Amino acid sequence: MLFRLFRSLIRTTKFRKEDIKSILVIRMNRIGDMIYTIPLVRTLRNEFPEATITVLAENTNAEVIQCQPYIDRVLIYKRGSGILRNTITNIMRTFKGADFDLAIGVKGGFSTFLATAALLSGAKYRTGYKSLKGCFRDRFYNLPVQPIEFSSHHQADACLHLLHAVGVKKIIKDISLIIPDQFMDAAADFLRAKGLKQKERLVVFNISSNREKSTWRSDNFVALGKYLIHNYRCSCIITGISSDNEKALVICGEIGEGAYYYKTLSVMDFAAVASISNLLVTGDGGASHIGAAARTLVICLFGEANPVVWRPWGADHIVLRMRDGDAKSITVQDVIAAMEANEQIMKALSLQ
Repeated sequence: MLFRLFRSLIRTTKFRKEDIKSILVIRMNRIGDMIYTIPLVRTLRNEFPEATITVLAENTNAEVIQCQPYIDRVLIYKRGSGILRNTITNIMRTFKGADFDLAIGVKGGFSTFLATAALLSGAKYRTGYKSLKGCFRDRFYNLPVQPIEFSSHHQADACLHLLHAVGVKKIIKDISLIIPDQFMDAAADFLRAKGLKQKERLVVFNISSNREKSTWRSDNFVALGKYLIHNYRCSCIITGISSDNEKALVICGEIGEGAYYYKTLSVMDFAAVASISNLLVTGDGGASHIGAAARTLVICLFGEANPVVWRPWGADHIVLRMRDGDAKSITVQDVIAAMEANEQIMKALSLQ
């Protein structure tokens, strides 16, 4: 094994498409990162229809891809702690018994972990972005990709750009999620129990974020909910992570009649309820990307993240960001004005 890895470091490899029978896609980090890897995986499935496709993920993003039919297998990398974090032993244990022809380290930028994991996968062909200033680990990729101006490219496009290294010409820019029936049925049952109908003036509020500056104020959600219910006869569905259950119930109670709390225990629970609603209002982060992947219109309230890179994928979503990079500076009136100027959202909330 070690001899094969050393030999691959010093050997120049010319890519041959006919060699590819097994593909490894490596994508770490969070939900949005995996959502914007979906177009790359769909494109690989189209380009290599007979190949086995494995995704290496971690607990924070694996659920996004586990239910998708164009994936054959998902491996979950468990990070160590302290001096054992991201060790070679951890990576090799994850790949034990696997055999890959092509490994792709997917990220809008260089990652030492991705480069190392690609090398340790034992794949004959390995591609990913080189580092900006050059480093030894660049050699772990034998089909390296030159860095682009990542701050001016959407994350989905930055990921897809990696496929030029393996000669892919037909790109599939589709982030849509296929949501399993049990989650769709549970969301539909919830609506029926509340006397609501799918896609009938339903607005989802996601109140949670893992970044403080991407978290909108509770009183803003309350004021917006009351406005939508009074002026557009909407129903507001309040969602959030489990630790925000109490906060969600308070917001729901303060909005009053027309507001309902939906407990989302998983990514797919949230994707399901978003998919049968007309509009999602959320801070930037995973929820906004799930909403876009569930084909729901999104009003995304940005904190410090770069909207060019991380805006919800699609033409009709609304992105709001203040100069101070804090979603709390976005007012309810800012949201209402942007919403009422958006033809697609107004059509979705139409009183007709």
